[in-house]
Amino acid sequence: MPDINMPKLSDTMEEGTIVEWKKKSGDQVKAGEVLAEVESDKATFDLEAESDGVLQILVEQGVPAKIGAPIAKIGEAGAQAKSEPAPAKSESAPAKSEPAPAKQAPAHKGGAAEPKPKGPETPATMADEREPAQESSPPPESPAERPAPPREESQDGQQQGAEVRASPLARRLAEEMGVDLSSLKGSGPDGRIVKEDVIAAGGTRPKADRRRAQPAAGQAAGPEVEVVEPSRMQATIARRMAEAKSTIPEFQVTVEARVDLAVSLRQQLKDSVPGAEKVTMTDFLVRACALALRKFPEVNSSWVEGRFQRKRSVNIGLAVAPSQGMGLLVPVVHDADIKDLVQISIESRQVIERARSGRVNEGDLTGATFSISNLGMYGVDEFTAIINPPEAAILAVGAIKDVPVVEDARIVAGKVMRMTLSVDHRVFYGATAAQFMAEVKRLLENPVTLLISLP
Repeated sequence: MPDINMPKLSDTMEEGTIVEWKKKSGDQVKAGEVLAEVESDKATFDLEAESDGVLQILVEQGVPAKIGAPIAKIGEAGAQAKSEPAPAKSESAPAKSEPAPAKQAPAHKGGAAEPKPKGPETPATMADEREPAQESSPPPESPAERPAPPREESQDGQQQGAEVRASPLARRLAEEMGVDLSSLKGSGPDGRIVKEDVIAAGGTRPKADRRRAQPAAGQAAGPEVEVVEPSRMQATIARRMAEAKSTIPEFQVTVEARVDLAVSLRQQLKDSVPGAEKVTMTDFLVRACALALRKFPEVNSSWVEGRFQRKRSVNIGLAVAPSQGMGLLVPVVHDADIKDLVQISIESRQVIERARSGRVNEGDLTGATFSISNLGMYGVDEFTAIINPPEAAILAVGAIKDVPVVEDARIVAGKVMRMTLSVDHRVFYGATAAQFMAEVKRLLENPVTLLISLP
């Protein structure tokens, strides 16, 4: 049986979680059919079957799995692999092979029942502790004789007193956003609450109605302080950026480019070239940097275990904010040096939209060899960006500004843009950084060169 392994969705991903299996063990599946929804530290994506056959699930939903670990198998119809390991269980799910707990024996006549020794917690007990705490009252004298209360259904179909049906991702988002799952009506299968339901509710709830996180033990927090737990993405960003600043000896180089011709050419492309209606200045930057990286391969490198790794592919990462909440995503335009401006524009827009929606394809967030962070659309004049390891450089781009410039001994109005390159000094040095930036500036100031396809 061919293994289906947990894929690597992003460069920072160490493990993934099956949010939901779309099929069950024993189902006949076909190549290209969606088997499961998988969550990483930054996004979710659909896992597809790579061949036809019968699905055998090895890792149940809600259980994390390391990158490359087998999570399922696809075998021939009718084949049963008795030697295969049983599906992995989450800590909160009781094992099927364990016998049901024995009922407490009634008290003997004239005497008390033998006390039950206190042992380790059962899986069922641990699962109960994960649910929100409920107000409790003293138990009746004979719990076994008390009939279970009937479950009532609310108008939205959710059972009062029963566990709310929601995906693991929806539960995590609800916890982060302070949304009460029991108040929502799910739009998923069988009324299941999914991520979109939580996002819709979180965006419309008044701020004062959101729950405030409790401060950790020993942590000072007054009435005017809200302690917020980071999401998995935010925790990963914090860890990696701290590592980058503490381990990478970096320096910066800043240049200012005249982009009058680039702005004019962009408008001409939008007006006259099919498919170029949405070309942006960032697309010009991707093309210019990609061509400059071909000329200066030292910049398209990494420092790994005391050696230089020069990458043969030129893959440009684009730093963008997610559509919901705080965070940072870096979708990647692969092989940018062999794609024209229109191709770059279309592909960059597609990977950014998929990343922001949380529905990325495998490879959308991996393999970047150089990154660009453009805050010009927010009116930022100039800034420095933190290198995203294992890359050796990142370009920070400011706004295009109309300023007076000297041209042929005359002061005229011109459009300028400031760019700052952050450099890993272990990989290349000041002279190479200056030459690379000079080449990017030359290409942007002579944008017709960006339209020429190079071999």
